[in-house]
Amino acid sequence: MHRDVFIPLQHSHRTQLLSHPMFRAILQQSSGRVVLPLLGRQYLRQNVSRFGFVRFSASRSQPIRILYASQTGTAKLFAYQLSEELSDHYPNRDISVKGWHEINNPRELFAAGSLHVFMTSVAGVGEPPDNGKKFYSWIMNNKNNPSLNGLDYCVFGLGSTAGHLPYYNVIGKNLDKRLEELGASRVLEIGLGDDGDCIEDDFDNWSANFMDLLEDAPDAGGTSKADEVSVAQDGAQVETSKPSTSQEGDSPRIKCPGVALADDETRMISSKYPTLNLIPRKADTVRHHLFKEDGSNPNSFYSKGTLKFDVISNKHAEINGGESGMNEMEVMLSEYSSNKMCNYEAGDHLVIYPVNSQCVVEALLDNLDVDRHAIISVEGQPESYPFPTGLTVYETLSHCADLGALVSPNFVRMILQRKDIDYKAEIAHPRRTLIDLLFQHQRKLSLEDLLFQIAPMKPRYYSIASSSVKNPTRIRLLYRRIKYVTSLGYQREGVCTSYLSYKGDLGNQDTRKAHLAAYINRNTEFRLPKEGHVPILMIAVGCGVSPIRALLEERVALIESGRRLGSARLFLGFRTPDDEVFKAPVEEAIKIGALDDVSVTFASGDKDKRLVTDVLLDEGEYVWNHFESGGVAFVCGGARSFGAAVEDVLLKIFQLHGSLDYSDSEQYLRRVINEKKIMDELA
Repeated sequence: MHRDVFIPLQHSHRTQLLSHPMFRAILQQSSGRVVLPLLGRQYLRQNVSRFGFVRFSASRSQPIRILYASQTGTAKLFAYQLSEELSDHYPNRDISVKGWHEINNPRELFAAGSLHVFMTSVAGVGEPPDNGKKFYSWIMNNKNNPSLNGLDYCVFGLGSTAGHLPYYNVIGKNLDKRLEELGASRVLEIGLGDDGDCIEDDFDNWSANFMDLLEDAPDAGGTSKADEVSVAQDGAQVETSKPSTSQEGDSPRIKCPGVALADDETRMISSKYPTLNLIPRKADTVRHHLFKEDGSNPNSFYSKGTLKFDVISNKHAEINGGESGMNEMEVMLSEYSSNKMCNYEAGDHLVIYPVNSQCVVEALLDNLDVDRHAIISVEGQPESYPFPTGLTVYETLSHCADLGALVSPNFVRMILQRKDIDYKAEIAHPRRTLIDLLFQHQRKLSLEDLLFQIAPMKPRYYSIASSSVKNPTRIRLLYRRIKYVTSLGYQREGVCTSYLSYKGDLGNQDTRKAHLAAYINRNTEFRLPKEGHVPILMIAVGCGVSPIRALLEERVALIESGRRLGSARLFLGFRTPDDEVFKAPVEEAIKIGALDDVSVTFASGDKDKRLVTDVLLDEGEYVWNHFESGGVAFVCGGARSFGAAVEDVLLKIFQLHGSLDYSDSEQYLRRVINEKKIMDELA
């Protein structure tokens, strides 16, 4: 009789096993696991490249280093989620998380004897994240890199098939290949997360494979956890344990006078996460931002360089745009700033920290059994607590937790009290939020279970719609309030656009100002050519007109200062004629000579409804000659798929007017992109 063992296996490879006559009769699946006899284990060892695993030599006592590079925070979030799961399964194992940017000498990233887990996203057009550029350049380009023989590693990449498809997960793929070239040993095939579909589900599946790999690894005595499974009569050994939960009625409770709402002054705590030290409220007010009275940043939640901006104006940018129309906001640095100059350039972003909707926050607070204004004390908190201390529970949920974000798969399992979930169908596609899950399933959470698992609030990037050459003290933004109904019939609003829409302006007669917590992100890959004579082509739809307005405003200011500039042509697309914005700045640019011509199209609501890509194709000869003469192009749109649509049209143009076949047209497109002749700003 063979002893059955768990073999960690990627789901996509199971059909390959079923096609093999030896496995077809014995393959069994349970709880996302695959159970095979020892004979199958030996076969898999010899055919690992086909089935997702490369080797089985990692040890269960081996330290694990999780190393991330993140542009918007998702890779960092995944890194800490994996660390948490590892710590839960292996409490005595040495597990650490670091950003690529946190170590001065890149060689220090490679600790001897450790299993290295690399996580990285893609920024821009095939670029590494800003906080990973130094390490990525070193590992990819340094001819004197050391041999990495004996180093165990695996990679999870974050990308999107909805954007530049040729650059999908290119940073993770390049890193995975480079580490192998340097002699490192891949323990698990690269995971590819697709933000164009459901990246949370992709990461959940990959991390499950990773955890299975570790369970299969031998301990110091050479015995794997799988080998310790008791002998199964018919080959089926199933893991049935439920996720840990802190539901009301079975969770531990502690005495918490002045904080707990229960008559006996006790509150729920987590059976998994460390207990927070709460102290009674001092007031019932809620701060609108996390700055001190002098405008300084009192904690590390806001990124370095975050400043307090005053909202000078906030108005509809259209006459009949409706609730989904575009809005225009103007901000300037707060009175507390010692430097009134907004140090930015056309093409940069204003990165804004939003605040959650008050009704959503209060609905979640009603689910808790603690005073909403109780203070999370500065003293006595566990090191793993993810948010600033000294805030009230209300303020923490308002400013620090993203209540509109998708709940992580493991958090979903805890709430639903089952392991077997179809994350895409149950959570991602119907966009079910934490509030939905708690109310629909009548669940109660401890404060600890909530705060240790909820996604942190990520700042949102907005393209600046003004030029510091023209207006150095103020910044203009364009945004569209996001509102939609889910497949389950629930109305949703974008966290940040909803927040911005309520930032009022009471006019010049009132000295009070609304505030934003924001910082300026340098987008050096999106700039007007330094040589003014270079012709430019601008292509934009919807809110993509925002950075285009900044470029036009800068060209107007340069011409007014006496500069001679090359030709410029603009192709604009809007949903309807009512959606068109910034007509006056465009007309001014044409009048002064900063813009030679503009073509405006409408996708609906007009008898000549057309798409921007249709007009580009009609003007294909002009577009081809533009690139052949050394011109540059700016592509801007609110949807990442717009960039792919423009690339498809350019390929057709290069074939038709450049007499290139498809392969040559692809090479031509890649060359102009790599030479920075095409720059994009795609949300």
